[in-house]
Parts: sequence; C-alpha cells; structure tokens
Amino acid sequence: MRALIAGAFGLTLATAIAVASQVGTNPISKANFYSNQSLEQKGAAMLRDAPKAEGLATFRFETYPDSYTQLSARPASGSGELHKRLQDNFFVVSGEATEIIGGQLIDPRETAPDEIRATRVEGGESHLMRKGDVLHVPANTPHQTVLAPGATFVYYVVKVEEPTVHMMPAAK
Repeated sequence: MRALIAGAFGLTLATAIAVASQVGTNPISKANFYSNQSLEQKGAAMLRDAPKAEGLATFRFETYPDSYTQLSARPASGSGELHKRLQDNFFVVSGEATEIIGGQLIDPRETAPDEIRATRVEGGESHLMRKGDVLHVPANTPHQTVLAPGATFVYYVVKVEEPTVHMMPAAK
C-alpha cells in the first residue's frame, strides 16, 4: 500500500513539474488591481479616440499563457462574432448595451485563425447589460454587442482559452 501511495505521489509531483515547466514556474508574477474609477477614466479616454465607424477601441492589460485581459470601449454596436477557442468574460464598467448570445451568424467570415466575424447575430437571447453586470460567453458561441444610438459601453474583458483536454468532473 505504501508503494502505491508513494507511486501516486511521485506521478502527481512529476505531472506538476511538467506542467510548471511548460508555463513557467510562476505564470502570474504579481497581482493586478484596477479600481472601477480608473477603468471608467481609461474607458472615457478610449471612447474619445475610438473609431466611430468600427465601434471599438481596446487596451490589453495582461497576457498569460492561456488568457489575457483588456478594456474595451464601444461608441457603436459591434458585428457578430464567434471565438472558436476563447471564452469571453465581460465585467461592465460603464454605459449600457444589449448582448445577443447564441443564435446564428449572418454572412460569417474568418478574420483570423479561430476568429469569425459576421454582419450580425440573429435568433439569440438578448441580455441588457449595465454597470456592475457580468456575462460569460462560452467559446464557439455567436454573440454581438448592440448599442442604442448615442450610447457608449465600456467593459473589462477576460479572455480565456478553453483547454484542448477536458478534466473529468468531480465525483458527487
């Protein structure tokens, strides 16, 4: 029994070392804090410089092995989109928008590897988003951010790559 436990511990340790060697010994070297006030101020500055026709300005904060964070500022609605491998996690900083989730992409085109853009999304669920709201969009899910005329929308985004190998769910 001791040999079995020692073997299992050794295998677990070896796996942990292998994973650490792939992503570095400490992929997150420090904590990062952004107050809502600082994000609102940064977003307001981004909105002043945002291209009105394209409807989006972004600023990337951190990049990690399988995720990154950014601030997005929209002075106009976005196109339909789908990220084949990235989840989107939105934290609304200011403004108001409707996020359409699911449904079908209309006139889709691949703009980069695993990134699809479309004219719009039809047939999805609509969620009105305001300051303080949080939304998770799974990878491979059509979505679109729609703003009312004259509205603006600033949101902090955490993009996380879905693992190619899924872990088994925990036993109940």
